[in-house]
Order: sequence, then C-alpha cells, then structure tokens
Amino acid sequence: MADSAVIVGAGVIGLATAYRLARDGLAVTVVDATRGENGASIHNAGWIVPIMSAPVPAPGMIGQALRWMARKDSPLYVRPSPRPEHVRFMLSMLRHCNPRDFHQGLEALASLNERTVSLFDEYEKDGVRFEYHRTGQLMVFRTRETMRGYVEAAAPLERIGHTAAPLSGDELRDFEPALGRNVQAGLQCPQERHVDPASLVKGLEARCRELGVRFLYDRPVTGVRCRGPVVTSVLAGGEEVSGDLFVLAAGVHTGSLSRLAGFPLPIQPGKGYGYDDTSGSVTLRHSVYLGEAKVAVTPLSDRLRFAGTMEFGSFDATIDPRRLRGIVRSAHDYLPRFPSTARPHGWTGLRPMTPDGLPIVGSLPGRNNLLVASGHCMLGVTLAPVTAELVAAQVRGSHQSSGIARTGLSFSPRRFASRRVRALGDS
Repeated sequence: MADSAVIVGAGVIGLATAYRLARDGLAVTVVDATRGENGASIHNAGWIVPIMSAPVPAPGMIGQALRWMARKDSPLYVRPSPRPEHVRFMLSMLRHCNPRDFHQGLEALASLNERTVSLFDEYEKDGVRFEYHRTGQLMVFRTRETMRGYVEAAAPLERIGHTAAPLSGDELRDFEPALGRNVQAGLQCPQERHVDPASLVKGLEARCRELGVRFLYDRPVTGVRCRGPVVTSVLAGGEEVSGDLFVLAAGVHTGSLSRLAGFPLPIQPGKGYGYDDTSGSVTLRHSVYLGEAKVAVTPLSDRLRFAGTMEFGSFDATIDPRRLRGIVRSAHDYLPRFPSTARPHGWTGLRPMTPDGLPIVGSLPGRNNLLVASGHCMLGVTLAPVTAELVAAQVRGSHQSSGIARTGLSFSPRRFASRRVRALGDS
C-alpha cells in the first residue's frame, strides 16, 4: 500500500483522484503546469449524464462526418492537419466506427456508471461545495427518426436505473415552454444531473486542501525519473517531486507525459465551443440536449450555458467564430426566443479524446507505480468520481476492490500496447 501520491493535473479528474486518495489516508501532492486554469474542466456543459455515455466513434459516423465536412459550423469538423499522430488517431477512430466496438463500449460505460449519481451525492454529504442540480434532462429532436438512435444507445443504461421516456413535442413544451413548435419529439431522463463545472473544480480543490493535499501550480512536468520499472519522481518546474505512486491526469497533455515515461498514449484534442448567456431571453428548468444540432443547454444559477461541436485537428484555444455562430443558430432553431443575431463572448475547451472513445484508467505498461486517468472525451465531469474510485481500487489492490477493478479492465492503457508488451505483462 502506497503512503504518498503525486497527481499530475489539477482538472476535475486529477482533483477527484486527489480527493479520493487523500480520504484513504495518502499524503497527496497535485502538480499542474498552470495556475488552476483547468481548461476543459471548467469549459464544458457541466452535465452528469450516464444516459449519454456512449463512445464517440459510432456506426454511421463516417458518412455523417463526410456530409458535414463542407460546413465550417457543423457539429463535427475535422480540420486538415499534417501531424502524423493526428492522421494515425483519425484512422484508428474510423476503424472503431462499427457496431461491435460501439456496443462493447456502451456496455463498458454502463457498468462504469453504476455509482455515478450516488458518488456525486456523497461529495455533497462530505462537504464538497458546488452548484448541483437534480432536475433531470430533456433530449429534444426535430424528427422522431433522429430520436430512435438515442433510444437504442440509452437502452443499456436502463439496468442501472437511468431511463429515457419518450415524449411528444407538446409534452416537452409542457416541461419547457421555451421550446419551439418544430420540436417534434424527445426523451425525458429524470436521473441525470448537472453542475456548474467551475464550482465543482473549486469545491474539490477546497476540500482537498482541508484534507491536507499540497498543490504545486505553474510547475510543468518535463521529466519522469525511474529506477527500473519503478517511477521515483517527476521533474516539475525544475523541482524533483517524489512519491510512492504517480497518476497522470493531465487531460490532453497526458499523451506527451506518458511518452516521457516510455509509453506514449493516443490522446488527441477534440475542441469544444461554448458561451454563457446572461440576457434572460430564455429560461429553462432542465438541462436540454438539442438532438440534431448536438448542442447542450445548461441552466445555471445566474446564466444559461450553451456548449457543443467537436473539432479535430485543432490544438489551441483559438476561437473560430463560424463554429460559435453555428451554436447560436442552433439555439434559435430550438429556442426561438433566443436571438439568432446574438454575438456572445465564447470559449473553447480541449477534450482528451481516445481513438476508441473510452477513458484510459490504469497502470501504464512497464511502470509499476504509474497510473493514468485521462481520455474521458466528453464525459470528464460525469466520470470523475468513479475514475477516482478505479484508481483507489488499484492502489489498494485488495480482494474488496476486485469488483470495481474488473469493471476497469475495459479502460486499461494496456489495450494500446503491442501483443509482445501485453504478453510480457501477463507472464
């Protein structure tokens, strides 16, 4: 059993992991390259949605992506990039766009989500202070045909208590009068939750500090020191930070950090866009998913948040105004009171994407005490607490942890290892 842990990354996954390990009695240090800016951890919809936990690579994605390529404001856009790692990633993702991989991923994510809501409830009971809404979610669609695909994807979640009840357009408008007449059908998902993601990050950090977690900000990790298969320290901002256990939870930067440890992981950024509206032109009680547009609308205490789009091949926080205008137009299409001429101040977040659409959680091949907790795609908030549970179970390594450890097998970094490396690990 380790006595100390070093977490690289102060986003929602890193903080959730630090909190969990500190509660287990470990002396925890969190290292981050910035001063708590948190990137995609605060620039997202803030949804806790097991019902939408599906791999990004899906049957039909290739054809849809090709149809959207001519539109710079489309929900999915692949920006041409000559980077070899980007090309390899996209080719690998395309290979996973098949029914077998998609349905295996759905089942794995359903198992992972069994305790998602209860873990967030436990956060609140333990004194993690954050804005937390239990009002459920509505998925709304302009055609019943589009809705049917979401019904199929949601089916595996019924066994863990997350249901999606079909509603007519009029029934949806009874719940949310702001929805337009072109909304023809939808799904009511009463078990889903949402948070203000910035408040969650702030609350987790504050609770971590109460538990004695040490934070080292503005310390980019530039080296991983090893003695054989054992990591002894990381070089962070020129300082050696030692520990018994190390966790790479640095979002889109985790791939380059794992390369420093000798095993590069295929994590690439998927840029999402969003903005906050404080005009009050539209009010909502539920979080609402605009189905065909793939836009998330989140009612928070003082604003309405819009988030959406997926852009591959973009590696910085630059805002393409065309993509932001696409979200505005979508908002007006479904919520006609929202002005189509709005010119909001937008933001972007780089989501850590994997080629099979599943998180990477577990021990890095070849390193006995180095774990990875990254690659959560668009589910970082949803899966943060249970990811921390997986890490804690692997740290304990006891019989009582065997159940959740088995759940984590589908997310192991070893799935990206060569057959030779996997065989060596089994020997």
